[in-house]
Amino acid sequence: MTKEEIIDFIRSEIGAILKQDPEEIDEDANFLKVGVSSVQALKIINRLRKRLEVDISPVAMFEYKTISDFAGYLSECKAEEE
Repeated sequence: MTKEEIIDFIRSEIGAILKQDPEEIDEDANFLKVGVSSVQALKIINRLRKRLEVDISPVAMFEYKTISDFAGYLSECKAEEE
């Protein structure tokens, strides 16, 4: 998956959880400002693990604070495994 595809996936997951249009979610906004709680973050990480087939530390979502930064990290992790 490309970084852009991962961004779209994360935005759609956040949109589903928060009942928002994914297109309205700013990929450069901090996860906490978007409204994602730690419990919701874990749900998103679990879905990403399955989708990307990579091990993701739950802490990573808080180290990479925006959707764009987190997607960049995940695309690098995915590329390293291939």
